[in-house]
Amino acid sequence: MYIKAVTKRNPGGHTTFVYHRLVESYRSSRGPRQITLLTLGTLKLPKPKWRALAQRIEQLVSGQMSLAPEDPEVEALARHYAPLLLQRRQPKAEEPSDSQPPHQWASVDLKSIEHKGVRTIGAEYVGWQYFRKLKMPELLEAAGLNEQQAAVAALLIIGRLVAPGSERWTLQWARQLSGIGELMGLRVAEVSESMLYRLSDRLWEHKESIEQGLRGTERQLFELSERIVLYDLTNTYFEGSEGEGELLRRGKSKDKRHDRPLITLGLVIDEWGFAKRSQFFPGAVDEPGTLKQMLGELGAQQGSTVVVDAGIATEENLGWLKSQGYEYVCVARGKPLSPEQEAEAEALVSIRDKRDSHIEARLVKGQPEWVLICDSSSRRHKEQAMKDRFQRRYEEGLAEIKAALSKKGGTKRYEKVLERIGRLKERCHGIAQYYELSVSRQDEIVTDLTWTLTKSEAAESRYSGRYYIRTSRRDLSEKQIWELYVTLGGIEDSFRALKSELGMRPVYHWAQRRIQAHIFITVLAYHLLNAIRHRLRSAGTLMRWSTVRRRLSSHVLVSTTISKDDGRTVYLRTPSTPELFHRDIYRALGLRPSPIRRRNRVR
Repeated sequence: MYIKAVTKRNPGGHTTFVYHRLVESYRSSRGPRQITLLTLGTLKLPKPKWRALAQRIEQLVSGQMSLAPEDPEVEALARHYAPLLLQRRQPKAEEPSDSQPPHQWASVDLKSIEHKGVRTIGAEYVGWQYFRKLKMPELLEAAGLNEQQAAVAALLIIGRLVAPGSERWTLQWARQLSGIGELMGLRVAEVSESMLYRLSDRLWEHKESIEQGLRGTERQLFELSERIVLYDLTNTYFEGSEGEGELLRRGKSKDKRHDRPLITLGLVIDEWGFAKRSQFFPGAVDEPGTLKQMLGELGAQQGSTVVVDAGIATEENLGWLKSQGYEYVCVARGKPLSPEQEAEAEALVSIRDKRDSHIEARLVKGQPEWVLICDSSSRRHKEQAMKDRFQRRYEEGLAEIKAALSKKGGTKRYEKVLERIGRLKERCHGIAQYYELSVSRQDEIVTDLTWTLTKSEAAESRYSGRYYIRTSRRDLSEKQIWELYVTLGGIEDSFRALKSELGMRPVYHWAQRRIQAHIFITVLAYHLLNAIRHRLRSAGTLMRWSTVRRRLSSHVLVSTTISKDDGRTVYLRTPSTPELFHRDIYRALGLRPSPIRRRNRVR
């Protein structure tokens, strides 16, 4: 392919017009000839870039991957013209059958054409291929599952990845909406709900061996060093007021569902988001007490750096990490430095300088750890807004209590007024500590209530946008310490994927073993999701799985029936021709653009 400029002049006029064509040369019996593939209109692109544009359009149309970085202007034009070219010509078949000739001609009745049995295949294809890439069939076989049971387990896991929901919903999806059964060679009609529940129990029974096997496969497949370890906990709720099991407790819900019993999930990942180990804890678990169990049983490499948040970073835990040969990075609980120690900090260093976020830091090289003092402009604005809101809410509450002193029927008794103040302080504990209250009374009747913000400097310091990062590492710069700390956002992203993209919440089971099995299937689906996400990142495609899933939902399997002139009927079962955006995703994931072979029969 190449681009050709064509000059034309209107009859009887002097004005010339230049427009461009995408053409292709071919050799005929009469010699070399050209065919116009696409009219490009007036192309506002320097002529030296025409060749690159033609080559890039050809790559996109044929599904080839570009190895060199593309010129942004060329790439934008190529992605505009490639779909237009695909619409103008029929692409070549991806996988012609060896048993059939390339062309099969027949006289048919066009009015008899019917399309039915439409099933989604795109996201299922990606999930099934990565299920196999992670060697999950072999892991399930090693766990004692036969071929049929492993296929049903695959249905559970890939179903959670593609169409999150309960086990009952997975079966409905597989029967009515998806082509997953045809893709895997599984007779979905023969699968029952009870089979899915039994397989989920089997997966849960072999949790440790499956997770250990996945960890080894991912480490080898993606060349993971496992030098950075992130650990945190989240909890999820289940429907129903009661449940069976010692892990199902009421507590502080991170989903703001305090009305439901909870179960807590602890997760260890590396800096690339690959899960190393998961563990269940009671809904109201003491978070710091879980660290030793999780990392002690994980067996991570000595010298690895463990990144945790303030809730887990107790002095006992940090001391234990050092005794086990780990390094650590964590955000400090409170203020770990005295004014004298802060005065010994090194020179101010700019960590990030963006329009909406500016971060400066100073390093204190103390014993036995270093502390990085970070000042964030965006965090300061956020915390100042929080402080103003807390102050307004607290003072409005105090004003209501004071107003009740002069109202008929209002709360005036000293004990009752103190109770109201206590409840208000509990709700506004973040700001109440900086106020001083004065309650005037006559006998047991309160006559006045006044308040003063006496610790304004302390309040400003608390909501100043400053935070402290503690680390035992002594070989890092200020920016490297901060970058290690922000990797902790990776585990928050993992929890977000588990809950929002993979449907971990809510859980509709009541029995504890079924709740654990349901969540473990979600964790297994997360292994697929993160492997897919990692491959996309490596290919330069920054796209969430929910976006990939939505785009691939238009790639489908369809059955077509056509009546022939001899009275027989042609039955075709074929995937739809992938669009350009389908091809982009498949290419980035290292997959062929055709998920399944075409099948046809005549009778």
